[in-house]
Amino acid sequence: MTKRIWTTYGLLFMYLFALCITIFPTPVDAGKTQPVVMGYYSKDWYTDQDSYHALSRYSGYLDYVATFTARIDSNGNLMVDFLPSEGIELAKKKNVKPLLVVHNMYSGGMDWGSAAAVLSDSNKRWKLANNIASLVKKYGYAGVNIDLEAVPTGNRGDYTKLLWELKGLLKSGDYVLTAAVPAKNSDQRNNNWSGAYDYREIGRVCDYVMLMTYDEHWFGGTPGPVASLSWVQSVLDYAVSQMPSQKILLGLAGYGYDWSNAKTRTIKWKDINSIVQQTGAQVRWDNASSTPYFYYWNGSQKHEVWFENKYSLGIKMGLVKSYKLGGVGFWRMGFENDSFWETIRYKLR
Repeated sequence: MTKRIWTTYGLLFMYLFALCITIFPTPVDAGKTQPVVMGYYSKDWYTDQDSYHALSRYSGYLDYVATFTARIDSNGNLMVDFLPSEGIELAKKKNVKPLLVVHNMYSGGMDWGSAAAVLSDSNKRWKLANNIASLVKKYGYAGVNIDLEAVPTGNRGDYTKLLWELKGLLKSGDYVLTAAVPAKNSDQRNNNWSGAYDYREIGRVCDYVMLMTYDEHWFGGTPGPVASLSWVQSVLDYAVSQMPSQKILLGLAGYGYDWSNAKTRTIKWKDINSIVQQTGAQVRWDNASSTPYFYYWNGSQKHEVWFENKYSLGIKMGLVKSYKLGGVGFWRMGFENDSFWETIRYKLR
C-alpha cells in the first residue's frame, strides 16, 4: 500500500514538473551569468573574408554568430547567394552558436513587396516557415535570426504569425528564435518603417530581440549621430515596457558615415584612424549625443563624419547593465578592430 502511494505521488510530481516546463519554459542561456554577444557575419561578394577573419580572431568574445545567408522571394522560397559554410564550421569549432539570418534585402534596398506577398498569404507564410526550419536543420544552425525590414504596416499581425509558426517548427530541436527589429520609442503603428513590429508580441515569441539601435542618421539622410545616447535610451525605455529586458539585445554599430554633397559612404570602425591621419582632421566630441565626429575637406568638397569609438561604445555598453538587458548584437563582423572588442570585454565582465 505504501509503495503504491509513493508511486502515485511520484507520477503526479513528474506530471506537474513536465507541465511547468511546458508552461514556463527555461529561458535560453538561463545558466549564463554574463550578457550574450551576437555578431552579424556577412559576405558582400564571393571572396569577401572579412567576417571570417573576424570570427577567427575574436570568437572568444562571441556567443552567437548570425550569418547573413538567405533572402526570401514573393512565393515563400529562400534564395542563398553565398552560403558561408566555412563560417558555420568555424563557429562550431570555436564553440560559437551559428544562427541563420533570413532577410529581404537586395542591391536596390528592402524588398517590402515580397515580404507583403508572403506574409499576407497563409499558405506562402507557412511554406516560408518550413523552408526556414529545413535550412536551419540542414546546415546545423543553432537557430534563426529573422531580419525582414520595411514590412508594410498592414502586415503587422502577419509578421507575428510567421514568428509563432516558426517557433512551433523549431521547438522540438530546441533551436533559438531571434528577430532584428527597427528601433522606435513608441508604438507608431502608422510608421512605414517601424509600424509593423509589435514589440510586445515579438517579445513573447522570440528568445532574443535584436533592437537595431543605429542609423538614427543614415546614408540617405542628413548628417548626425549614428546612435545618440538620448535616442538609444528612449528606444530602450519603450522596449523594456513591452518585453522582458533579458530578451533584448542592444544593437551596436561598427561603422560611421561620411556625408558630402557628392555622396555618402559607410566607414568601417577600423578605418577611422587612418582617415583622420590622412586628412589631418580633428576629432571632436558632441556632448549632446555622446558621440565623436569630425570634418575634412577633399578639394572643394566638405565632408562631415559621425562614427562610434571606444568612448561612445563604452557609454552605450553601460546601458546593458543599467537596463538589465540580455546582451548586445552588432553590425558587422570585419568592420571592427581590437579596441571594439576590448571595450566589449571590459564593460561586460
